[in-house]
Amino acid sequence: MVTEASQIALSNLRVTDNMQWYIIPLLIFVMYIYRNEMEKGNHDAVYLGIYWFAICGVVLEIVNALVLHFTQHSALWTTPANSAYVIYVGWNIEIAFMAAVIGMLNVKGLPKDKEEKILGMPNRLFLPITWGISGVLVELVLVWAGILVWEYWWWNFPNIYLIILWWTIPNLILAWLYDKLNLNQKKLLAGVSLVIAFSFHILFAVVLQWV
Repeated sequence: MVTEASQIALSNLRVTDNMQWYIIPLLIFVMYIYRNEMEKGNHDAVYLGIYWFAICGVVLEIVNALVLHFTQHSALWTTPANSAYVIYVGWNIEIAFMAAVIGMLNVKGLPKDKEEKILGMPNRLFLPITWGISGVLVELVLVWAGILVWEYWWWNFPNIYLIILWWTIPNLILAWLYDKLNLNQKKLLAGVSLVIAFSFHILFAVVLQWV
């Protein structure tokens, strides 16, 4: 049986009735951030920010929505609360704007010296773990506020180990990509990621209408 939170999210799915004007300044802010970073020459951060948005944002959110489609019960996480625009059952326009900059922000937080240690731990391990735990803490607050819904017992407090891994592993991959890929490879990665995200949306949201 489809949960109440899922029904609410589905009823608002890609409906324009709730559109709000604040979307415009948020979009401008994100565009400004990207342009500013490009002008500063922070191309690594820009390309990996695009990668993060496309893969860790669009693709993983579609995967989450597919859980609802195949179980006919609930996605792993659902965002039923008010939003200016619900993109997928667990992803709205407000979260999308955050996803557009969080990857770039994390990359900019990586020290140039990958051998540098923080509290005795390699920074390429310490920072992704810290970011992962921070993401989970934010989600816990959202869950307690009723803005975010975790339905399954194994994806809910106190069983948050999978959620920590869900947040931490992408950050570990992000740090690895930053170190291992050259600028042209990061640029290619950004382009391929956008193609994958667009293809996923067209297939599952437009053609099949599963999400």
